Amino acid sequence: MKSDLIRAERELEETYWWFVGRRSMLERLLRRFAKRGGVALDLGCGSGRNLQLLAPYADRVFGLDRSLTALNLASSLGAPTTCADGQAVPLVNSSVDLVSALDVLEHIDEDQRALEEMHRVLRPGGLLFLTVPAYRFLWSEHDEALMHRRRYVASELHMKLTRAGFRVLKRTYAVFFMFFPIFFYRLFRGLVPKNPFSPMASHVLLPGPINRFFIAVLRFEAWMCGAINWPWGTSIVAVAQKVSTDSSTGGRYVRPA
Repeated sequence: MKSDLIRAERELEETYWWFVGRRSMLERLLRRFAKRGGVALDLGCGSGRNLQLLAPYADRVFGLDRSLTALNLASSLGAPTTCADGQAVPLVNSSVDLVSALDVLEHIDEDQRALEEMHRVLRPGGLLFLTVPAYRFLWSEHDEALMHRRRYVASELHMKLTRAGFRVLKRTYAVFFMFFPIFFYRLFRGLVPKNPFSPMASHVLLPGPINRFFIAVLRFEAWMCGAINWPWGTSIVAVAQKVSTDSSTGGRYVRPA
């Protein structure tokens, strides 16, 4: 992602409905699945904001990103970070208890290799929290501006996780209620001539009350995802586990008390 867009997103992270809503979903899933303690890695940590969300669930949290601009922003928050690519994570095998990769996989050329790297560095029983953009037909100038390689469907992501050695514990679409407004907005934007050399991201700044309403809707979605899987949305959320080899668990996921 370009440096100016990374800085622009950092300015939006605290208030913009999409970023706040994504954190609400992650927080809900962390409370449901994550154990306390150990080591947590945010792969593609960006400005470092999500490291703060992981901190209560780990004794040590650190971030990896291949953008120096992002790492400088993350370091300003006091987060330990390292420059690295998701296709070659500079960690030893089975050294991490939790990995988050939030809207990262779509930026990586070899996404299957990146998933295998996440699996490699996780300890048996460790958890992966993952979000990606959904549906190829939603591809737009926004994806080009963010330098995406692809968008996914849930079954494809599930297959890739399984192929990498994970057991999928949770898989759901997200941004369910705003799916059709976003779809029609991107359809309209596709009719407007664009500069092929400088695509623009579609972070539409909304009036305060509407932005707060969208945040409330996404928080409701996050609350409900404990009971249901949303059938469609503009994003996909998954929680996957590196299967434990401990004979006492029989290779099954054991939810913490």
